[in-house]
Amino acid sequence: MLKKLSLVLSVLAALGFTVTISAPADAKPQGSSKSVHVNKTVHVNKTVHVNKSVNVHRNVHVNKTVHGHGNFVVGRTYNGHMWYGHNRHFWHGQWYDYGIGTCWINVDGDWFWNELACPL
Repeated sequence: MLKKLSLVLSVLAALGFTVTISAPADAKPQGSSKSVHVNKTVHVNKTVHVNKSVNVHRNVHVNKTVHGHGNFVVGRTYNGHMWYGHNRHFWHGQWYDYGIGTCWINVDGDWFWNELACPL
């Protein structure tokens, strides 16, 4: 019989059955110490992307009064006359040599194409 009792106790111990004494549900803890733990985790992720593109396109054309010999640009207008360089110019199926003909005008020693007389 002792053998059976020891066998039953060992089986109960192996299965974890124990006798527990529980306290009533409305029972208060013993002692007066209170422990409070507050955990506040704040994570702020701010991603700011600013893309500023400024494009300024300015086209400024100034017709300056030309006195004497200057640095003229071929194809530009100066005081209402077109500069074609010191070369001949082809107009309405005919070549006009530099400075020869009614379409050329002399301004301070340089010959300009006169657009009033021979408009393009």
